[in-house]
Amino acid sequence: MTLPQGLGRILAVGLWTFVLSAALSFSSGALAGTMNIGFSISVLTAIIATGILFDIVGTAAAAASEAPINAMAANRVYGAPEALGIVRNAPAVANFCNDLVGDICGTVSGAVGATIAINIALAPATLPAKVASAAMIGLISAATVAGKAAGKRFAIESANSVVLAVGRVIAAFHRLVPRGSWAWHSRRGNSGRSRNRNGRSGGNGRNGEDV
Repeated sequence: MTLPQGLGRILAVGLWTFVLSAALSFSSGALAGTMNIGFSISVLTAIIATGILFDIVGTAAAAASEAPINAMAANRVYGAPEALGIVRNAPAVANFCNDLVGDICGTVSGAVGATIAINIALAPATLPAKVASAAMIGLISAATVAGKAAGKRFAIESANSVVLAVGRVIAAFHRLVPRGSWAWHSRRGNSGRSRNRNGRSGGNGRNGEDV
């Protein structure tokens, strides 16, 4: 019995989310438990910022307009072809950025924040320690929600600029990794050449029949 294609993709995404969330939550929580509170807060801030950044990218991909980016790609603007690919695959990009990465960052930030709160709670049972533990949990929620709210507004208002910026980052990465970029272009070129060969062979066949 084979699963429908859409259901299989959903199950695969759910499985990968479970594995990555569990692994990252365990490793980051263990790391935060062995480091001082200052370093743990730095790790927590980086995780929250990563979630907000990917949420901006996913929202911008869904809100961007294809026509102006297509025009920039035609004019060979740096990063525009990659940005056009993001817009044309907006559902997959938004699913990866908003759902997969965003949810994982939310889960991991909660685990790290809980570890920090536990470390604070294990300190002498003073009123400042209890207040700091409760404030840490509230701060995580406030920073995540407020950051994503501000990020979504920015992503919607500047969707094309955000997508073009991401396209330029991808283009720069392809320059640093020429093998991957070469492989992508070669596949595209080979497919085009194969279509041309098929077209020529079809034309020759028709000419032969006409003769």
